[in-house]
Amino acid sequence: MFWTASVKSPDGKLYESLTQTGLAIGRLDQRLRHHPLLPAILFREQLEAARACAAVDGHLIDPWRLAAELEGLRSVLLGCDMYDRGTSVDALHAAFEQYQWLVRPTDTQRNAIEEASGWLSKYSVSSGPLLGSARAFHAWIEAGHVRAPMRAALIRHWRLTNVLHFPLPLVGARSFVAEAPWSPSEWLPFFLNCLNEEIAAVEDRTRTLEQSWRQARSKSGGQRRTSRADKVIDLLTAYQWSRQHASQPSSACR
Repeated sequence: MFWTASVKSPDGKLYESLTQTGLAIGRLDQRLRHHPLLPAILFREQLEAARACAAVDGHLIDPWRLAAELEGLRSVLLGCDMYDRGTSVDALHAAFEQYQWLVRPTDTQRNAIEEASGWLSKYSVSSGPLLGSARAFHAWIEAGHVRAPMRAALIRHWRLTNVLHFPLPLVGARSFVAEAPWSPSEWLPFFLNCLNEEIAAVEDRTRTLEQSWRQARSKSGGQRRTSRADKVIDLLTAYQWSRQHASQPSSACR
């Protein structure tokens, strides 16, 4: 699955990054593939991916504020003055647009994603799905394209190549921070390392969710043999845990 024959890096950084990321993503796929809380995990990670992509462009937003907007909850303007509130609105719009690309693309966006998918397929033939995705993304940007279609195409790419068996948005958002290197020899391992960082963050958030789930199950108390309390807890956790924070206000001044 994770080919290494075409890796050519004198200092070994690319090979090391490819190996570590390949192992990490394999472990994550095995852990989450049949996870009972996968719907909640995916929803949370979609919010986080949209937040991270917007942050790279300078738009900072709490992911739960985006969740509130998606759920149709009343939006409270944040900030101490008109400028701060305008910045908050811009950040929300930027994050919503990123979420749309990643999760609910329009017909026009789907066409751009299809084009990006073609680049991923082309580069993966000779380099494998992980290294091929890094090379395709670099070439895509060099050709003058924007990032969003390729990020969305990556989600589909991981599934088509059996890297992942669920639509987890691993997109390497931080690989486009202002201080990121751009020469292929430096950026390719940097991109792979950013994917690895995202995987580690997913694992941390999953552990937090699992802990809350287990605590709820342990407090369900004695039950009759026909009780379905545990199943109700599972459903509430899987489909509502991610949404419970959506209505919580930020600590920013209003």
